[in-house]
This record gives sequence, C-alpha cells and structure tokens, in this order.
Amino acid sequence: MASIQHDNKTHQNTVNTAEMTRQVAVAAAIAAGGSSATVQAAIKTAEATFYRAVIASCVANGVPGEATFRQSLHDVAGVWS
Repeated sequence: MASIQHDNKTHQNTVNTAEMTRQVAVAAAIAAGGSSATVQAAIKTAEATFYRAVIASCVANGVPGEATFRQSLHDVAGVWS
C-alpha cells in the first residue's frame, strides 16, 4: 500500500486512510466483475471519493496542494468539488 509521510500527522492519517479505502474499493470493483463500464464506473467513484477526502483534509489542516487534487478530481469526475 502506498502511504504518505507528512509533518501534519492528522493530514497524513486522513490521506493514508483514504488511500487504503480507495484501494479496497478498486479491488472490490474488479473482483465483482460485470461489464467493463460497470467496473470503470465503480473505480471512478472510488477515485473521486479519494480526491474529495484529500481536498477536505488539505483545507481542514491548512496543507498546501489542494489545487492539484482539485484538478485530479476534475480529470476523473469532471467536477471541481
């Protein structure tokens, strides 16, 4: 599992938990199978949820980088929040 190290431990824990949750959701989507579109939609949802959690943590903890994650959310889900 990928993890981040950050001076702000609250942010670090939030992002690491969000990443773990994302990985579990992606694995579950793949294991559940179904059409390619169904699997991709479930993965897209997991990715968007991850980015939203990271954005919220950046804002709540005063951690820079929020804009990068908003761009990633937009790239995945077509929305900024």
